[in-house]
Amino acid sequence: MKLENHFLQADISKASEEFYRSLGLLSSIMNHVNEGNLSKAKHLSTDLTMSLHKMEKMSSDKYNTDQFHSVIQDLVNSGASFQIVRDKLYG
Repeated sequence: MKLENHFLQADISKASEEFYRSLGLLSSIMNHVNEGNLSKAKHLSTDLTMSLHKMEKMSSDKYNTDQFHSVIQDLVNSGASFQIVRDKLYG
């Protein structure tokens, strides 16, 4: 996964940690399932879900920010003054 495509620059470090944590948890879950230790696998699956939730939230933040910037760029491209758009947004 190219982290820069999915997460804000400010979130890259945390997203990278969660990404590798998720991969490690997936591997551990597979090992525990193969060994028949289903209880441990189940508990790790909760950790995996939480890690995926954190990554999804950060990814959503990037998507929303990108959409916002796209709308601003469309306004400017259609002739709206950047200064006016900025003043309307930030008062």
